[in-house]
Amino acid sequence: MARLLPLGVLLVLALSGCAGAARSLRPGDEDLLSERLAARAGTLLGTARPFVVNGSRFNADCIGYVEAVYEAEGIPLRTLMQRTSPRETSGVAAAFRAIEAHGVLFGGGGEWPRPGDLVFFHDTWDRDRNGRADDGLTHVGIVESVERGTVTFLHLGGRGVARGRLNLDHPDDAHGPDGAELNTPLRVKTRATRPEIPLLAAQLFAGYGRIELARLPPELLRDRGR
Repeated sequence: MARLLPLGVLLVLALSGCAGAARSLRPGDEDLLSERLAARAGTLLGTARPFVVNGSRFNADCIGYVEAVYEAEGIPLRTLMQRTSPRETSGVAAAFRAIEAHGVLFGGGGEWPRPGDLVFFHDTWDRDRNGRADDGLTHVGIVESVERGTVTFLHLGGRGVARGRLNLDHPDDAHGPDGAELNTPLRVKTRATRPEIPLLAAQLFAGYGRIELARLPPELLRDRGR
């Protein structure tokens, strides 16, 4: 996770253009929302600072980034997380449960994600510090595109918002025969890392998640995106 900078050093997301139209989203507009979420996520490439959207502050970590992008496009993901899992201490797990309640979770099996979908990972860091790969739902990103079986996603790691790659057909390969990246390492290898600990995106993959507008409380979509 990226370290937090002082509260005064904040990134205010640009809310002009498509974000202002977020109030017009209705069930059936998932394709429009998909495009906007992916585009918004891409504009923040390289950012390693906290975010402010509509007066709300979001941390400079993986879940704060996702919350900020969704908030800027009129989807109150953080509010959904708080309502769905008020006692959950893991933001990534809370986002997973919010999608479960207000959308659909899926993983591989021939069903491809859309741009703007969330992608979840297990064991990207040793949360309980026991040296084992037993930490569920530790990281989340936003799907940007899918091409030739490789999913490109955007996520906020130790160096800010970056692109990652995920290919479930080749889970143990970082690169293909042509040198193209297939799976980004998401867990940092140290001297203490056991050889059996997985490092690559496909090895750590936990599932995709998609919000369904028809399953969102109508009052949470009203007059958002201003």
